[in-house]
Amino acid sequence: MSVTHLLRRRALRVLAHVPTSLLLAWLFETFFLIVLALTDGYDVARSGEVFRVVLTFVVLTAIFSLVHLLFADRRRLAFGVTFALFLVFIVVNVARVSTMGSFDYGFVRDHGPEILSPLGLRIVVTELKIGGAALLFLPPLVIAFALVKRPSPRWRLSRRAHAAAVTVCAALLVFVVTVRISTHEALTTFAASALRFHAEARTAESAIGEDAFPHVHDFAPTPAARAIAGSDAPRPHIILLFLESHNGLFTDRLRPDGRRYTPVFDAHMAESLSVEHFYGNSVHSSRGHFATLCSLVPMYRGKEFTDLDATRFHCLPETLADAGYDTLFYSATADPTFERSDEFFHRIGFTGVTFQDELVSKEDPSFWGAGLQDDVFYKRFFGAVDEGLARSGGKPIFAVAANASNHYPFREGPSHEPDPDEPTKYRRDYVGSLSASDAWLATFFDELDCRPALKDAIVVVVVSDHSFPADEHGIHFNMIGAYEEAFRAALLLRWPGHVIPRVIRDRTASQVDLAPTIADLLGLSGKTHFMGRSLFDDDGSVSASLMVQPYDGVHLVAVRWPFKLEVHESAEQEHLYDLSRDPAEEHDIAADPENATELATLRAEIDRIRANQVLLQSGRIWPDPTL
Repeated sequence: MSVTHLLRRRALRVLAHVPTSLLLAWLFETFFLIVLALTDGYDVARSGEVFRVVLTFVVLTAIFSLVHLLFADRRRLAFGVTFALFLVFIVVNVARVSTMGSFDYGFVRDHGPEILSPLGLRIVVTELKIGGAALLFLPPLVIAFALVKRPSPRWRLSRRAHAAAVTVCAALLVFVVTVRISTHEALTTFAASALRFHAEARTAESAIGEDAFPHVHDFAPTPAARAIAGSDAPRPHIILLFLESHNGLFTDRLRPDGRRYTPVFDAHMAESLSVEHFYGNSVHSSRGHFATLCSLVPMYRGKEFTDLDATRFHCLPETLADAGYDTLFYSATADPTFERSDEFFHRIGFTGVTFQDELVSKEDPSFWGAGLQDDVFYKRFFGAVDEGLARSGGKPIFAVAANASNHYPFREGPSHEPDPDEPTKYRRDYVGSLSASDAWLATFFDELDCRPALKDAIVVVVVSDHSFPADEHGIHFNMIGAYEEAFRAALLLRWPGHVIPRVIRDRTASQVDLAPTIADLLGLSGKTHFMGRSLFDDDGSVSASLMVQPYDGVHLVAVRWPFKLEVHESAEQEHLYDLSRDPAEEHDIAADPENATELATLRAEIDRIRANQVLLQSGRIWPDPTL
């Protein structure tokens, strides 16, 4: 008998004692690892990856062995428990693959209610291609068939050996979850993310002083803004336009063939104040709206619109209403309940909040994807502005518009044309979508120009609600990573006859700086909780821009030009880059002693993000005036 034959017989004897559930778990884990490796090269390239993969299978073996040890003597119960465990295993792994690894407890907690909303379901259905649907439905069928056809053999163990085996498996799983050992195994990784989620607030408490409302401070207009506004000029109208998913790295930039990526935006930016290194403070529309309108860094755990009912704010709409403005928010979407948006906008001071009519939108060919097509939206928005001005009785108006056409997955437009000159499928779709949105932006300025009462007596701010990566680092999902493309946003601010067109190049700025900038131009003063700094505050100091990536294990970012510190919370890693020399963020210089002072400064800024998280959650932003 050959050696090969003997080895084969012994292998078959061993496999005969291996539970069917464990064999299936190994098989599907291998499959999902391969799929994840193909979609998440950054994660796979991490140091210690071989050990991580080995530990993944060790943990997986412990999970299914524990179930087998506990339930094998009761076959029907064993089938039910094992099949239910597999369903969770399949769903979590498919979700991880679909989100390129960012699916965790925080993702579910932040997005669970929204996923069941009409807009959330549309996004899920859009993304769940045939392959994703097959992954959700075919494996359970295969698993059920295999569990029925090949019942798992019982392990003949003494009571002592059985108890020891149960103890070892359970102890290993508890250790992996509580110590947060890094593996690819989806179930324990999800459990560990839940523990981390609830532990972070307690850790951040140490960064807060004894002041009950540390964000509250006195605000006064800067000399530069006073000179710009003039002493006798009436307060201008203000229009703020949010551009959906506009990656600021595409502004003022040429394509390979010499054409501009965003020619309309660039033309108007040349007539405006802009910032070369401008950032969105997070990665979603609601977080961008919150940062811009309330001048507060968004949360990295939880959602501002839905989780802060007990927290009082005094945001820009309320500030302007106190100064005599009529306030209006106008959305291109048709779901006011999504993230309780309608409720939040009213809460922070908008007297008028308008979403598109859902029933009418279903019959409107100009309504597709996430909302009304941009050019049609702009015409309706200015119609709403006209109505607001007619009702205002001569009061100035603060009108905010949020468009929707350039929305993930960037291919839903009825006339969508991917850009054939871009190197990847995702980038071709994104550039095609961005180009269409930029062309429709001309309608916004045309509508503005045809209203003489608004054309010159108005401050116009156009800003990204958030950025969106377009395969700059092989990433095309905004819940992954913290590279520049995850945060870099577009901005222009114009007030004809007052604000001189120029580009701020010597410091960074972000969305939280816009509310204090508008208040500065209007000459407002008094108490505020604004974390940002007016763009006209040029006292020579260099402040940091703060960003949060609430997914992918949480990334906290501070940029103090030209240095950028990125802290990956779940991996307990930090990376420092000099963006002036290393714009692609390829060379980590955190270990260089020459950068120790800058590193310490930026670490203190990261602590400000953690402290702000606790202040938001504990309701310590703005005091109750009745107390």
